[in-house]
Order: sequence, then structure tokens, then C-alpha cells
Amino acid sequence: MRICYVHQYFCTPRGNGGVRSYEFARRWVRAGHEVEVLTGTGYDTSLPSSGVFLVEGIRVRTLGIYYSPRMAFIERFWSFIYFALKASWRMLYSNDYDLVIATSTPLTVAIPALCAKWIARKPVVFEVRDVWPDAAVDIGELRSAFLIKLAKGLERIAYSSADAIVPLSTGMERRIAAKGVPHGQMTVIPNCSDLDRFANGKRSRFRSKFRCDEKFVIIYAGAVSQANDIESLAASLALMQRLSGWEWWFVGDGNRLDWLRAEVSSKRLQNVRLLGAVSRDDLTDLLAGADCGVVSFVPKPVYYENSPNKFFDYIAASLPVVFSRSSWLQESILEYECGFVGSDGSSAMLAENLGMLISDRTLARRMGRNARRLAEECFSRDRMAEKYLDLLVRVSQAPRLER
Repeated sequence: MRICYVHQYFCTPRGNGGVRSYEFARRWVRAGHEVEVLTGTGYDTSLPSSGVFLVEGIRVRTLGIYYSPRMAFIERFWSFIYFALKASWRMLYSNDYDLVIATSTPLTVAIPALCAKWIARKPVVFEVRDVWPDAAVDIGELRSAFLIKLAKGLERIAYSSADAIVPLSTGMERRIAAKGVPHGQMTVIPNCSDLDRFANGKRSRFRSKFRCDEKFVIIYAGAVSQANDIESLAASLALMQRLSGWEWWFVGDGNRLDWLRAEVSSKRLQNVRLLGAVSRDDLTDLLAGADCGVVSFVPKPVYYENSPNKFFDYIAASLPVVFSRSSWLQESILEYECGFVGSDGSSAMLAENLGMLISDRTLARRMGRNARRLAEECFSRDRMAEKYLDLLVRVSQAPRLER
């Protein structure tokens, strides 16, 4: 089977973004299939700005369109449009694929997917990492009534035209179903844990570098953005100043990193390291050096449904997980006793839960072992890649009339 994977933010472990597409694609190549990825640049500086090259057997075609989460809204908007147009041209120009996966966000990847479906007559799988435009509207990023109406129309057409839809959580599945999409059209395949990678991190590398060998290290590894309620994390940091024996590493970039840096400086918050974006290779060792991981989102229903990469990386690295508020993952966390889940996003509750782990390292280690067991039993990347490939085979072999 020849698969075309449209992902504007494609990233390898050398980059600083999610590697879901990369990890799935390389497994499918090993299984004997061909995969071409259409992508832009910005998250992975190891990828040339344009051209075609191989990465572990994956044919990666970069289209020369740059994107960064630090861009202003209008810059990001045009980045999405230009990428969609260039990817659409590729859909029409080439016929060397049997099936297309378009992974959103951005929602505009639906445009090349529709070109493949309507004009090239190829089956399409639409993957939903965040439900747009709902997420953008909820955090106030998308305000224009005209653009919201346009985005909702594109979303509706994308769902109705897709041969299959892959939401990344059961909550997303319910949200999409509420828009009139049949459950039978959807297959939930969440983000996954890379078990081998995070079992082999070097714990001493960054602990020695930062001279915190005896400290309890908390890590937040992900976007430092408006959606992640960075203000609440800063408030928790302030409340924790009375505690001793800990350090908090922030790993990631985003439009609230400068604000966080200024907040830490102006309030003279101690025991904080703002490390910025790092490669996945460095992230492996940073997680190995940490003792627990934090997940935070703004109090909006659409983020309850989010499938955060950081969570799956934390549990693969045997870290207990502390959520600032409730999540669809709460049931698994409580069942496996591998962390704490806040009920209301309270900064005081987050600080209290972190304080419990700082003061009881035996509890933290036990929760960490349970977290790894959850990763192995429920979220193995290998198992999810097989499930996804089974879906792709069914879609590609379905009779034409069923599409």
C-alpha cells in the first residue's frame, strides 16, 4: 500500500515537536508499505526547507512553508493556507499513492485531502488531533465570525467526505459524533508511549549538569502556550516557594514562554529552569532525570478531551503524572494509581499534590512503576500502529460504492 501522510508539523526525534506521524510511518514502512509525508518546516531543523529525502525509509517531501507557534495569528493563518495550496497541488500532480491521511491541526489540511478525494478519487482518512475550530474558539484565538463560519463549514465537509475519521480520544469522538458524524465512521487511536525509547534515558545527564542530584525534579514538557494555562502553573510555583528539596524544569516553547520568563524574574521565583524547545533525544534524558510530570490545560471542555503527548511520554518514562484539572485519562490514572488529577485547575491543589510527592518519594516511585505498567498495557506505540494499519488496509480495500 502506498500511503500519503499530510502533516504540516511533521517531526523526527531530532526536532522539538510530536513524533506520532514519524513513529507510525516508520513502522508501516517496516511492515512493507510505502509512506510519503508532505510537511512544512519549523519544528525540526534537521529537515531541509524543501525537497525530497528519506528518513528511515519514509519519503519526506518538505514544501518550503515555515510555521512557528510564536508567529502572530495572521502569519500562522497564511502559513496554513500556503501549505494547504502546495499540498493540494501535490495531490493533483501525483498519482503515486493509494490512500491519504490528513492530520489536523491545522484544519486546513482538509483542503488537500478533499482534492485527493474529489479529484484524484483516493480514499481519505481524516485524523483529528484537536477538534477545530472548537479549540481555537474556546481560547479566543479565533474570533472573526466569518472565519469561524468558514472553518465550521470546512470541518463539516472534511468529516462527511472522509472514508474514516481517527479522533485521538473518546471525548473527541463524542464531540465529533455530536456534530452528526456516525460512530461507525470513527476509530479512536490515542497518542502513544514509546516504550523502548523512554526505558533507556540517562538519568544522571541533566541532573549532574544542573547540580540537582538530591532534589525532587518536576518536569513540564510541552507547549508553553495560552491553551496550557501557564498562569496557573506560575501561581503554583509561587505557592511552592516555601517547600524545599525540589526543582521544576519547563521544557518547550510557545507564545507564553516570554511571559513566564518575566513572571519568574519579577517575582524572583526560585528552583525554576526554563529550558525552551529541545530535541526528542534530549527530552528522553530530561524525563529520565525527572521524578514526576505535570499536565495543564485551560478550563474548557474541548481540552478535557485532549490527548497530550507529554502524558504518554511521562508514563513511558515511569513518571507519576499530576494533572491540573480533570481529563478523559482520569479513569486510567486512578485505576493504575499513577498520579493525581485536580478537579478545578486550582493552583493550590496542584501545589499540594506536587508537595505530597516531594515529601514522599516512596509514593512517587511506586506511582512511577504503575505509570510504566499503564503505558505497557494500554498505550504501546507498536500496538497502536498495528491497529491504525489495520484500519488503513480496510479503507483502501473497501468497495468503491462504500466510500
